[in-house]
Amino acid sequence: MAQLLLDLLGWAYIGLDIAWTVALLCGMVFLFYHRELPCIRMRRLPVLFAGTIALHLYGFACILGYPIGPVVPCVAIFWVMSIYLPFGIAMFHAANSQFLHVASRQKQFAHLSLLSDHTPLKQEEAERLSNSRWRRILRGLERADRIDRMMLCIGLGLVVQLLLTFLVFFGSKKFHPSYGLWDWDSMPSNPELVAMECSKGWEWWLSIVWQFFWAWIYAPYMLWKSRGINDVHGWRLQTICCCVVGLPASPLWLAGLYAPGMMTVNASFIPPMWFSLSIFAMEVITIGFPIVEIVQTNRLRQETLDVLADWEQRQHVALPSSSAFSASSTKGGARSSFTINELHFAKRTSLGSHPIELYTMAGLEKALRTNPVPLLHFAALRDFSGENISFLTHLAEWRRSWLNLTMSTAQHRRQQFIAAVSVYAHFVSPSFSEFPINIVHQNMTVLRELFEEPASRIFRKLSLSSGYSPTPFEDVSPDSDSTIELRSGVNLDTLRRVKMSSVAHMARPGYEDVLTDYPIPEAFKETVFDAAEKEIKYLVLTNTWSKFINDIYATSLTDVEKEPKHGGWFKRSVLCGK
Repeated sequence: MAQLLLDLLGWAYIGLDIAWTVALLCGMVFLFYHRELPCIRMRRLPVLFAGTIALHLYGFACILGYPIGPVVPCVAIFWVMSIYLPFGIAMFHAANSQFLHVASRQKQFAHLSLLSDHTPLKQEEAERLSNSRWRRILRGLERADRIDRMMLCIGLGLVVQLLLTFLVFFGSKKFHPSYGLWDWDSMPSNPELVAMECSKGWEWWLSIVWQFFWAWIYAPYMLWKSRGINDVHGWRLQTICCCVVGLPASPLWLAGLYAPGMMTVNASFIPPMWFSLSIFAMEVITIGFPIVEIVQTNRLRQETLDVLADWEQRQHVALPSSSAFSASSTKGGARSSFTINELHFAKRTSLGSHPIELYTMAGLEKALRTNPVPLLHFAALRDFSGENISFLTHLAEWRRSWLNLTMSTAQHRRQQFIAAVSVYAHFVSPSFSEFPINIVHQNMTVLRELFEEPASRIFRKLSLSSGYSPTPFEDVSPDSDSTIELRSGVNLDTLRRVKMSSVAHMARPGYEDVLTDYPIPEAFKETVFDAAEKEIKYLVLTNTWSKFINDIYATSLTDVEKEPKHGGWFKRSVLCGK
């Protein structure tokens, strides 16, 4: 009679299972706690957690297969392998595909554009569908992104998998000798060998098809599509590692079942454990990489703020009458001599000694004012935060247009209101923006009360217009879903031309027709976006801007050495656009 294998190795496997589960839960809790960080928000944690948990359940069961496997019915093993493994591996690679989706969709920000052409939703549909991405997909809306469509395909695939699994289970007499469509011709006469031979045969291949497809077909395809991406998050490296460690699981499992030379290994390491080993490596990579990035992001942010605070204090001593940079309010001030700590910070963080004034709000605002294209290029194609830079540049153009009085004051105010509605719809609104900026709920509520209703009217009224695009800027969309184009440069002249004409495109004639009779709220004024702008500038200053400076110096170290005059090359090529 079969018994539990509670020997020393069996208890070791049980302890390993428990420790693995506890460590995974701690890592997931840590990621969830920091879910509002930009580098974590883009990873779509619900999909990531769903795939990780499903895979972990299967890997957990496989490790327990050594101590409790002898008493577990073959039927239970069949259903666990046919459900948890296909679902888990599919969800896991769907989460990995978020990397390719974000990279390809962020390309549009390199053109100072936000959304690719699509027909906007009617107000009633937007309100109903905004709470359910599945409905959006079922309606065939182009707003459904790559991950939404993949989730639908996975759901349909799992339905097919479940139906075929029922057919195999009830059709094969291997699981119930009394009835079925197919006999078990190789059934051993020794009852002790029945359980071992039950795990072999064509009935198990159905569950392996999914794992083989995702590991050996889809994963290499995804790596090929992302070959041109060089992100600063290590996301592509993480995807490569996950794809590589997932490759040997199925071949080793088959070798453990059918290769005679593996019998010795199977005595202490049963064939399904090869899946556990692969799953463990994928989980360490998937959870570990974001944790390391969180630690690095927080450390870089704190170091930046500490050095700027120290610099502010020393500026007050050197120039007590001048306005210095305030770390709390992130305002720019006059520059004095640099301290040893500041230069040490510059050397430690960027492989070169460049002035700390570049890390200040004044340096960021000068780059945005004179030539935002290099920063926009970096944010969209490497940091995947292009919406922040695009929002700031278009908002600056919108604010400057207040001074261009080419019509009556009332008409000009309405034109500015329509342009503000467009800015809100394409950069702030969670209902209409693909990558809404990350601002606090209080600021979001103020803007929603002002602009949500007129934005809904525009999208509802113009949704039936042929050729209409809600994009308020130049109609420049990504060439394709492939990201190989990311390695090519951006046409700076075209981007500057788009920037100067962007506000004119915000207030299209169709917008004016829709909002002709709409009463402009009294709360609408030039400073309506100030709170959101300040928040996004602070986010960029403590995140994207520091990465950008360090990256631009690291990749151009040769040019910096040729011109060592306190970042002269940087100021001319980045800040001045020469």
